[in-house]
Amino acid sequence: MLSKKNRLTKREDFSTVYSKGLYVEQDGLAIKYLRSNQPVSRIGFSIGKNFSKKAVRRNRTRRILQAICRDYTQALKTGFDIVIMPKPGEENIEFKKVKDVLKEIFTKANLFI
Repeated sequence: MLSKKNRLTKREDFSTVYSKGLYVEQDGLAIKYLRSNQPVSRIGFSIGKNFSKKAVRRNRTRRILQAICRDYTQALKTGFDIVIMPKPGEENIEFKKVKDVLKEIFTKANLFI
């Protein structure tokens, strides 16, 4: 699990990122990100029922994404709010593949230090 300071939790923060954020996607995974005035980057996950009707799959996907993001939090630039959204139809995800895709997305969005 991500540390509490690195989690995006409030509905208002998610809404702000959705409405004003920039969008990058690749291979079934997408992010929206927005510059914020926080001293750290915060990450949230949006995995709804359109991804999978089964809560087990949604929760497993969320846990995989959290584990990957925990590895990347030190390498991210500070002061960004990021929402990660897996695309529907990508239910059976593999850790290594998702880690590589997320690294490419963060690089494309210029979020690494």
